Amino acid sequence: MKNVGKTIEIAGIKWKVLDKVEQGYLVITEESVGNKSFGSNNNWRESSIRKFLNGEFLNKLKEVFGELPSFERNLLSMDGQTEYGTCIDKVSLLTVDEYRKYRKHLPNTGKWWWLITPDSTPCNNDDWCVRVVSPSGYFYYCNFSYDFGVRPFCIFPFSIFESEEN
Repeated sequence: MKNVGKTIEIAGIKWKVLDKVEQGYLVITEESVGNKSFGSNNNWRESSIRKFLNGEFLNKLKEVFGELPSFERNLLSMDGQTEYGTCIDKVSLLTVDEYRKYRKHLPNTGKWWWLITPDSTPCNNDDWCVRVVSPSGYFYYCNFSYDFGVRPFCIFPFSIFESEEN
């Protein structure tokens, strides 16, 4: 776990190592890679950010690593609805639960940025509220149509630190 908390630069982007898992290191960008609206509703599976991250953005990372591991994303809403289920991504955003778990490694950025956790789902007549992180670090809800920061979250292979460990 000696690399957890470290900052590394890959593909011209600074990444913070959050954790070590079976497939590699969980990482998140230190800053937003740009502001975007979430999509046309609060369902991560349909999000335009998800399409960008697992398309154009992933292609940039593939130039460095080849393939990245896939991982499951839990789309549980803040009020406990499971209507959106889960999905599999190679690049994602944090959930509220992950944000809380890794908060000690995530200093305030001074800017708003998206999480993937919806407030509720259509079964409660809410397909518009998504959680965001405020400039001071607390999370809040906001309409999917606003433009906020995008901080990609993914798994990098263990090989990123091989030269240091040998």
